[in-house]
Amino acid sequence: MDEYSPRSYDILVLKYLCDALHRDAMLTLHRTKTHWKNDLGSDQNVKFNVLIDHITDFIGQFKLKYPNNVNLFIFIDEYLDETYNLFGKPVMSLTDISDWQKMNEHLAEILTNDIKYSLSNT
Repeated sequence: MDEYSPRSYDILVLKYLCDALHRDAMLTLHRTKTHWKNDLGSDQNVKFNVLIDHITDFIGQFKLKYPNNVNLFIFIDEYLDETYNLFGKPVMSLTDISDWQKMNEHLAEILTNDIKYSLSNT
């Protein structure tokens, strides 16, 4: 993101990063009948944590560029906190993952609607 990129582009990049986060998060897990296992020391998990850091940096730049998007910032911060806390555990319940996936779907919907709105106003 730079100071000249349009908002629709920045939101599209953010959506891409969040989609990648969801995909990479699910790749770190191994499902059993009663829960999910997460190998915290795996290469995949290390890459996942690097992606979380990258998204956090991107959001920091986004907040500076678009300071009026407080509700979006609050939701994304909650989403990243939940992601970091949940995937920092070696074992997660099926319900925890289901709830996190719903949160991810809601964020994807918010970003998709924001992209549509931004494009319709250009």
